[in-house]
Amino acid sequence: MDMKRRNRFGGFTLIELLVVIAIIAILAAILLPVLGKAKAKAQQTVCLSNLKQWGLADSLYLNDSSDIFPFPRYQDYAPSGDQDNPSWLAINGYRNLEEGNDVWFNNLPAYVANKPMYVWAYSPNTFYNSKSIFTCPTAVSQGIDAQDAVAALDKYDMIPSARPLFNYAMNSKSLANENINGVVTILKAGMVHSPSSFVLFSDVRDRSGETPYYATSQNQLPLGNSVVLATPHCYTTRFSSRHSMGGCITFSDGHAGYFFYRDVVADGIQNPSIIAGHDPGNPDITWDANGQIVP
Repeated sequence: MDMKRRNRFGGFTLIELLVVIAIIAILAAILLPVLGKAKAKAQQTVCLSNLKQWGLADSLYLNDSSDIFPFPRYQDYAPSGDQDNPSWLAINGYRNLEEGNDVWFNNLPAYVANKPMYVWAYSPNTFYNSKSIFTCPTAVSQGIDAQDAVAALDKYDMIPSARPLFNYAMNSKSLANENINGVVTILKAGMVHSPSSFVLFSDVRDRSGETPYYATSQNQLPLGNSVVLATPHCYTTRFSSRHSMGGCITFSDGHAGYFFYRDVVADGIQNPSIIAGHDPGNPDITWDANGQIVP
């Protein structure tokens, strides 16, 4: 009798256990999305902090360079493939050229106690997972999409050992810092019409399947800018939406903020006169130093 009483009051019945398990499952279903959103928000905060660091580094650099901005990419001494997606080998090689030190990823990091890209070239396998101002935690946690990691070592392949995979990029449509007909136009701080709206750095796409992605048929997967990933320079056609359908931007006055993708990139529908994937003309986000809409 005593044994039966102990068994009756000393444990749980099968139904009680099932109820407890069901309650735990319900709580997990409720909490996991919340935790996931909290993690995504924390990663976005780190990303925004990194971009603020790039803005600070640029401001300090301008003070030392007669208000001349760095280049968004290698110039005419490098072939187009190295300008768009420089290999680790190219970064090592151009380091010996005076012009090679004028790109943003080589000359800005030291201003905020980080390593220039050419230093990372000596240990490329550690760069991708590094916690430096080059790496966005969201991009790293998402990893490299299998369809983007092709073993052919093409210039567009997402292979960390072959080239640096940029999570952030400098504005390539800034009016200047471009080689036009053999003449490199230099952008100076005084030429910027509206520093508070002029894009300096932004998140750059690193997954071809990322959505949303607005583009013409020529640039939709598997063509065009949809497969040009992790580049050191960026325009709306390569702006990333990896942070909850949006991305982070640093402006030339040094401030940074988060923006929904739809506010940065034209969808080609709301205003058919503007090409899908291009500058929609948001006055708070300008890609041209003169404040004009970039076609």
